[in-house]
Amino acid sequence: MNTKEFKKSLETTVQMIRKSQNIILACHMNPDGDTIGSMLGLGLGLSKLKKKITYLCPDRIPNRYQALPDAKKVKSHCRTTGDLAITLDCASIKQLPRVDRFLKQSKYIIEIDHHIYRDQFGDVELISENASSVGEIVFKVLSQLKVKIDKKIAECLLTSAIVETSSFSSESVSEKTFEACADLIKTGVDFNKISQRYYWRKSLSAMHLTGLSFLRIKKARNKKVVWSIIHKEDFKKVHGHQEDVDPVADDMLMTEEAQIALFFREIENNMLRVSLRSRGLIDVGHLATVYGGGGHQNVASCRIHNTKKAIDKLIAQASRLVR
Repeated sequence: MNTKEFKKSLETTVQMIRKSQNIILACHMNPDGDTIGSMLGLGLGLSKLKKKITYLCPDRIPNRYQALPDAKKVKSHCRTTGDLAITLDCASIKQLPRVDRFLKQSKYIIEIDHHIYRDQFGDVELISENASSVGEIVFKVLSQLKVKIDKKIAECLLTSAIVETSSFSSESVSEKTFEACADLIKTGVDFNKISQRYYWRKSLSAMHLTGLSFLRIKKARNKKVVWSIIHKEDFKKVHGHQEDVDPVADDMLMTEEAQIALFFREIENNMLRVSLRSRGLIDVGHLATVYGGGGHQNVASCRIHNTKKAIDKLIAQASRLVR
């Protein structure tokens, strides 16, 4: 979406929000800091305009985000029909199992997102592939609505930015990212506390699982592709959760000479959830779409069958991306 198209969609989004009273906000399955932070930040802002807000998420909000303002209000179902539904950080309706039916009952659906690879499912798309986080787009929406940003909203949107950019280290970070964050920090919110809480602290179970993941790292394609795997029994041994290993793929890419990192984790129904990471122009996002997943050029995810054949095939496909 070019600048002109984005501005037009932004105007349409603002108009639809102003005309609506009951608004449903939804974030994707296996929620991360970007989808949760942007959803809660938008909801808090729209509440200032006297809108009735309902938060939906297919899965439980991870412990690390439970302290965010309004996080306790997030549900997996609702009894109300929305005048408007807005999805945050959702590249496909498939990312909204169990809650998609509530969205479809709404009069209109708006998608706010920054994924390159996506399947449109709403009536209006507010997409900025250049935005470092969806929180950055929500900041623009609230600015257009003349909502005064307070500490609670700032905490949510900063969480979105910090988590999605790996503490501002991703290639998607731009001067606009820092300009938005500077305005958020002006509210008096404790930036250091947010950064420490969501990026620089881990539970003991997360430390154990991270260490185990690192011990299992293997290399392929002249050491330029690294991969590792975590099983269900590993989580049970340390009383851990899926969210404990969310940052592992990013950390794996720090391996010397590595250009692609693949992290496999066992989930339900004999499936593996795969996190794909890459450097520079290597496009793992397109590879993820082959398996029904998606994401960005350097950050993506998908699901495959939990078999050696499927794992070997994906590793081989990723290896062919390295020149």
